This record gives sequence, structure tokens and C-alpha cells, in this order.
Amino acid sequence: MTRVAAQFLTLPILFSSWDAERVGAWLLLFAVPAYLGFVSSGFSGAGGSAAVAAHEKGEMEQARAHFTSSWIIASASTLVLAAAFPLALAETGGAIAALRSVPQDVLDQTLFALAIYIIASSQVATLEIPFRAAGRYADHIALNSACILAEIAIIALCVISSDDIATLAMVLAATRCAAAIWIAVLARRAAPGMFQGPTGAWRDSTRTLLMPSLALMLLPLVHGLNLQGYTMVIGISSGAVILAGFVATRTLTRLLDLFTSFSFSMQFYESAHLDPADLETRRRLLAVMTLLAAFFTLGFSVALLIFGDFAQRLFTNAQTPFDPVLASVLLLAAGLRALSAAPFAMVAAANRHGTTVMWYFLASLAGLVLAAILADRAFALPLVLAPIVMAELFQLVPAFREALRMSGLSLGGFVASLLSRERIGDVAWALRELRRKR
Repeated sequence: MTRVAAQFLTLPILFSSWDAERVGAWLLLFAVPAYLGFVSSGFSGAGGSAAVAAHEKGEMEQARAHFTSSWIIASASTLVLAAAFPLALAETGGAIAALRSVPQDVLDQTLFALAIYIIASSQVATLEIPFRAAGRYADHIALNSACILAEIAIIALCVISSDDIATLAMVLAATRCAAAIWIAVLARRAAPGMFQGPTGAWRDSTRTLLMPSLALMLLPLVHGLNLQGYTMVIGISSGAVILAGFVATRTLTRLLDLFTSFSFSMQFYESAHLDPADLETRRRLLAVMTLLAAFFTLGFSVALLIFGDFAQRLFTNAQTPFDPVLASVLLLAAGLRALSAAPFAMVAAANRHGTTVMWYFLASLAGLVLAAILADRAFALPLVLAPIVMAELFQLVPAFREALRMSGLSLGGFVASLLSRERIGDVAWALRELRRKR
């Protein structure tokens, strides 16, 4: 949720002090680190679920082993990605339309700073595991949110005082490093047992967690393809100004993801504590959150299509127009993503998400390739973005299939449960829970 809010707050700050070309260049440079921040959260997901299970059984050595294994996987993978990112972009920067206005020395300094930012972000994400094992995952969410909000304030100060992209990147890297140290100290206080004492067979744990971790790593990779991937496709093919307008419209439509984040987080963290035999609770939760997703999507879409032009002109200081056709495509994709949150959270909490993520990844990769081809042939922007809708369907269908199997429900039974009189009271309960978790 905070990531979406951060993007919503950051864009007006950037547009207030920088022109659209400079904003577009920064958005493109920060696209990969932003994606790798999603990837880092994937490593903590599988390890956190396993650590919670071990911790509740009193198996502290095994819980520590899961934490150690997740840290090793996250750190090693992120180091490789952090090293590859600046090298690749430094070599190709001159061929990318949105980066041609950035001097080479500024580009090199920016890439180095963002590589440090990537490494620090992975450490922050992995430190979620001790908080989850101690039943204090909300503390980590609050700490991470505070760090992101602090970065927004820093962005505001930097862009007001300077138009140097490299300076902004360096200050953000230093801030994220300080945040990693701060959260590590608090994690040790919150769950000292995860840092002290003998560790179980972490090599066995690494082998056990590798595939679920890679599956959860693919999920942010999918989000990276569907968010930052399209940012890069449009930036390369259309230039910085069009890119800035697209990102502004997409950010408005992604406000729907605030609900999606609430829904997913509430179910993912709480489902780890549900009794697998309690099918009735699973069925009711799945039905209620599906109904809420449908209502939120419909209401938000109508409101944005009515007020979107006013909102975007206010949002970007009248530097970019609102395209309702483009917004409709993005809203459809966001709506499908919202509907997927409930079933996927249930599946992921049980570490049974591999098949769903693989289908989602393959569809997203194919969609991005198709979008690149369409963009290269100068098709209209809404058509270039249409493959996102196909990709979201390939998350929705497999996730629902597996969730219904886990709940012991047929498709017909699930549809009937949506229309049950019990749903009115259940929806009221879910709304109270969403407000409390927020």
C-alpha cells in the first residue's frame, strides 16, 4: 500500500520542480531498483511462512535456519542483480530515448548509487522474517512504511534544491542503508531468539525454501514486467514526455491497488495461523473478499473515468493529459488484479503458489514481448498496453482454481456462496478488519 501511495505522492513533487523530460529520465532509471525492491520481498515470503510454522511448534533452531537460508538466498541473488544492473544500463543508456539528455558522468554516478540502494533494500525485506516469527509483522510493515515516507520527504528536498539526478540517487541510497541498520537493531530486540543460539540445518532449509522463494521471487518479477517493464518499453519507444504522462495515468489507476494490498496482506499473514481443516472460515473469507474486490473496482473505475482529467492535470501541474481509453485498459487490469488477491493470498500462505506464479510469469513475459512489438510498430498506446489484461487473467484463473480446491468448493458452490444472506454480515466484518489492518 505504501509503495502505491509513495508513487502517488512522488510524481507531483517531481513535476513541481523538474520538467517532464527529466522526470521521465528519473522514472526510467529508478524502474529497475523499484522492481528489485519487489523481488526482495519475495525472499522473505516463503522463509517467513516457514519460520512462523517452526516458531509456533517451538522449533527455534529450525526457525533460525529458515531466517539464515532466506538471508543467504536474498543477499546472493541481489548482489548479482545489483552488479548487473548498472553495467547493462551504462552500456545501453545512449540508445534509450529517455536517457539521451543525461550526461554520461551523471548516469554512471546515478547507477552506482542505485546499485547500493538495491542491496540495502534486500536487507530491509529479509528482516521481515524475525518480526513475522514473533507475531509482530505489523511492526515491520510500519517501519518499512516509515522509511518509504522518509524517502518521499528526501525526494522533495532534493528536487527543490537541485536538478541533479545523481544527487537524488546518492541521498536515497544513504537513507536506505541507514534504514536497514535501524530495522536490524529493532528486529534483534523484537525477536532475539532469531539471532542468538544454535542454528538448525540451514543447508537443508535452503534446499527446502529455494523453490518457494524463487516462486515468490517470480511474483515481483511479474509485477516488475507489468509495471516497470512497460515503463521501459514506452520510455524506449516514445521518449520521456509521453512516458511521464503514461506513468501519471497509471499511478491514478493504481490507487485501486491500495485495496488490493490491504486485502492480500490481511489474508496472507493471517492465513498462516489458520487451521488447514477449518474449511468454513476459508470459504467465507474467499467469498467476502471477492465481493469487496468487485464493489471497490466498479466504484473506483466509475469515479476515475469521471474525474480523471481534472485529477491528472492537478497531479502533474497540467503537464500531461488524461486518456480515458488508456485509463480503461489499466483499470481493467487493476480490477482483475484486485479479484486475484483473495485466492492468491490463500494459496501463497500455504506455499502452494508455484503453478499460479509460473502461469502468471509466462503470460506477463509474453505480454511484454507483444507490447514491445506493438510499440515498435507505432500502434496506439492503449493497444500496446492491452497484453497486461491477458497477463492478469493468467493469475486470476489458476489462483481461483487452487483456492477452490483448498476450500473444498466447486465453482458452482462458490458462486452460490457469493449470493448467501450471510455475506452481508461478513462484508461488514471484513470492512472493519481492513480499517484495523490499515
